[in-house]
Amino acid sequence: MRKRFIHILSKGYLPRWVVFIFDIGVAFTAFIFSYILRYNFMPLDIDTSHIAWQLLIVIVSYGFWSSVLGSYAGVIRNTTSHDIVKIFMLVVASTGVLTAITFLGRWIWPGSAAVIPLSVIIIHTALTAFALTISRMLIKYFYYLMKDWKLESTKVMIYGAGELGLSTFLSIDRASDVAYNVVGFIDIDSKLQGMTKSGVKIYSPDDAMEKVIPGQEVKEIIIAIHPDNIKKKRVEEIYEYCLEHGVEIKKVPPLNEWINGTFSANQIRRIAIEDLLGREVIKLNNSKIQSGLRGRTVMVTGAAGSIGSEIVRQLMIFETGRVILLDKAESPLYDLQMELKAKYGNTRNFEPVIADITNEVRMRRVFETFRPNIVFNAAAYKHVPLMEDNPYEAVRVNIGGTKILADLSVFYGVDKFVMISTDKAVNPTNVMGTSKRICEQYIQALDLTAKVKTQFITTRFGNVLGSNGSVVPLFLKQIKAGGPVTVTHRDIRRFFMTIPEACQLVLEAGFMGNGGEIYLFDMGEPVRIWDMAEKMISLAGLVPHRDIKIIETGLRPGEKLYEEVLANQEETIPTYNPKIMIGNVRPVDYSFVNKMVCDMLDNIDLENDLQIVARMSELVPEFVPQNPRYRGATFIKN
Repeated sequence: MRKRFIHILSKGYLPRWVVFIFDIGVAFTAFIFSYILRYNFMPLDIDTSHIAWQLLIVIVSYGFWSSVLGSYAGVIRNTTSHDIVKIFMLVVASTGVLTAITFLGRWIWPGSAAVIPLSVIIIHTALTAFALTISRMLIKYFYYLMKDWKLESTKVMIYGAGELGLSTFLSIDRASDVAYNVVGFIDIDSKLQGMTKSGVKIYSPDDAMEKVIPGQEVKEIIIAIHPDNIKKKRVEEIYEYCLEHGVEIKKVPPLNEWINGTFSANQIRRIAIEDLLGREVIKLNNSKIQSGLRGRTVMVTGAAGSIGSEIVRQLMIFETGRVILLDKAESPLYDLQMELKAKYGNTRNFEPVIADITNEVRMRRVFETFRPNIVFNAAAYKHVPLMEDNPYEAVRVNIGGTKILADLSVFYGVDKFVMISTDKAVNPTNVMGTSKRICEQYIQALDLTAKVKTQFITTRFGNVLGSNGSVVPLFLKQIKAGGPVTVTHRDIRRFFMTIPEACQLVLEAGFMGNGGEIYLFDMGEPVRIWDMAEKMISLAGLVPHRDIKIIETGLRPGEKLYEEVLANQEETIPTYNPKIMIGNVRPVDYSFVNKMVCDMLDNIDLENDLQIVARMSELVPEFVPQNPRYRGATFIKN
C-alpha cells in the first residue's frame, strides 16, 4: 500500500476511478450529514427506514451525471474554473433529479421513500458543491506542497503580463517536472502595475530590477511578449541587466512554434543571439508580394541552403503556383521536402529537383520542363577562405552558374530573376566577393539590353545569423566543446541579419522595381565579433574569459576588418520601405562584360589560380586582394 501511494504521488495524478468513487462518497456523506443538520443533530428524530433507498437514489443520480459530464476526468492538480463549472453542473443536475423524484413521490406515493424533505435537498446541494470544490483545491494545494518539498524551486519573474504571460504562468503552475516559483510579473503598462493576475503581483521594470529581483533573489527572467510587441532595445536592456546581476534570461516561443497549438513549460528556452542582434519587426507589403506571386511558377536555386530554404518557407505563406526546389545537395533537399510535406501535406504544390546550375544541358531541360515565371538564385559558394584557395570553383559556380541561369531565363521568357548577392561584393578584397560583383555586373548589363524582357534584380546584404557555416554555429560548437572561441581579430566587425529578415526583404525587393536595380538592405550598425562571442558565452550560462577563453587567430586571407554596403562612388535611392534602398551602381556595357565572362569561363581549365584572379581583377578594377598570394595579379593577354 505504501509503495502504491508513493507511485501515485510520483505520477502526479489520481486514477479516474479513484476520483469517481471519491465524488460519489462525498455526495453520500453530505446526504447523511444533511439529515443530521435538518434535525438539529438529533438522529433519534430521523426516520431511518427511508434513508437507505434515498441514498441509493443519490448514488445513482450522481454516478449517472458524473459519467455524462466527466466531472471526475480532470487532473486534480490542474483544476481550473472549467472544472469547477463541471462540478456545479453535476450538483445542479443531480439536485434536479432529486427534486423531480420528490415532487413525483408526493403526487403518486405520499409518505414513501421517494419523498425527500426539500430542506434536506437544499442543504445537500450546498454541502456537496462546497465539499467537491474545496476537496479539489486542497488536493491541488497538497500536491504543490509535495512538489515543492521534493524539488528545489527556482525563483523567476515573467516579463509580460498579457495573455502570453498568463499562459506561461499557468503552464509553469501545472508542470510537474519544472520547479519554478513565479514571484511576479513585469510589465511596462502603467495600468497593470500594482495589480495581480492569478494571485501574482505585476511590477514595473524599475521596481522589479531595483527591488524584487535582488530582494527575492530571482534567478531567471522569462520574456513572454510577442516579438511584434517588444522593441529590440528593451530586450538588450533586460539582457544587460541580467548579465550584470547574474540572472538568466529565457523566452517563450512564438505561437507558431507551440506544439499542437498548445504551450508547455518545457518549451521555455534560453534567449538566442538572434534575439539580441535582430532588428525591429519588418513591415512588408504583403499585398504587393502576393500579387506578384499569385499563380506563378517559382524556382529557387540553392533551395536546400540556409537562405534558399527560408525563401521557400516564406513563399509557402503566399498563394503561388508550383514552387521548384532546385539543389544539387541530395540529403538537405530531402530534409526540406519532408519538412514541407509534414507541414503542408498535399495543400501546396512543390517539386524537388536535383540539379547542378553549372550543367547547362541539365538546366535547359529543367527550364523546358517547368517553365518558371520567377527565379530566385540563392545557389553559390559563399565561404571566403575556401574560395581564396579555390578561385576556379568561385568562377565556375558563382559566375558560370549565374550566367547559365540568367541566359536561360531570357531564352525561356522568365518574368523576373532575383539574385542573392553580398556586401562582400563592395570594394572586394577576396575572390568570393569579386565573383559576386561580376555576377551583379553581368545580370545588370543583361537587363539593360534592349531585347531582354526579363527583369533582373540584385539583392545585397551582409552576414546572416545562423546560416550554414556562419560564425554563430561555429561559436556554438566551440562553446559546447568547452572552448576556446576563436575570433580572427579583436576589432573585426560585421553587419548581421536574421535568416527570416533577409529572406522577407528579398521577396519584397523582388517585386519593387522594373529590373536592373541593386537593392541594399538596412542592416543597422555593424557588430563587433568579439562582443558577440562574449554574449554567446554568457547566454550559455558561462562566464567569458573564465569558463570559456576567447582567442585571436589573425585575419584570414582576403578578410576585411570592416564590411561595406556601397562602393565609394555609389549612392542610394530610397524606396517606400525604409529598410530597402536602391544602390546607384555604375552600369557596365553588356558586350564588354559578356566577352570578359565568356573568355574567363572558356579559359578556366587552362589557367592557374593567379591567372584566374588576374582576369577577375581586370573586370573589377576596385578589387584589391588582401591575400598576399594574389597581390599584384595582372592579366597579360597572349
